[in-house]
Amino acid sequence: MRVANCVCIVAACVVVALDTASAQEPPKVDTHVIARTATDEGTYHYAQIFQQRGRWILSDVGYIDFNEFDEYREVWVGAGGVLLATTHLSVIGEGHIVKALGPSSGGALYLQPWVLVAYHLTHKLGGEAVYFPYLPLNDAGRGQHVLERAKLEYDFGHIKFGGGYAGLKSGPGAWKSKPFVTATIKAGSIGAVELWLQQLPGNRLTVHVRYAKTFRKAP
Repeated sequence: MRVANCVCIVAACVVVALDTASAQEPPKVDTHVIARTATDEGTYHYAQIFQQRGRWILSDVGYIDFNEFDEYREVWVGAGGVLLATTHLSVIGEGHIVKALGPSSGGALYLQPWVLVAYHLTHKLGGEAVYFPYLPLNDAGRGQHVLERAKLEYDFGHIKFGGGYAGLKSGPGAWKSKPFVTATIKAGSIGAVELWLQQLPGNRLTVHVRYAKTFRKAP
């Protein structure tokens, strides 16, 4: 009940803030398509589509598995918006409902507040951080904290280089650190391809391939 009340209060604040901003001009409509995978022991498969209308993110759907899709996978649906947009700092907040599927899932259901903070120190130097917890909505769920990425990059034009940190804490287990280096190739209308070389616990390495494409519709 406390979680539900907090969600309602936060949602109401977001609605008021976004309504004030979006009433000023007709919104642009951007549809974002994201696909990711990784190699070796860090393998996963990730797909996401979300649509942004001005400051609103009205629909966000996605899927992830961890290389054994027949055993465990997650799907989610969510919505949110841009909470802050300045020259040097932007904040996006969403709320997701995540459903775990497969024999190993136990039918777990989660509430997942999702936050992205983008920062621009100069015209060429900047980055972003993404954090989200898993808040169990039934007894099958297990609390988790995920720092999906916190990175800093330098933009050379058609390519960006940088480094960052990711981490995870699942249930009562210890925090797991996963630092990485990154390179992003910006291919214009084709989209962007980002490569990570990431260190996993136990001094193992994995390579991520991350693709992103935005389809824009003028207001």
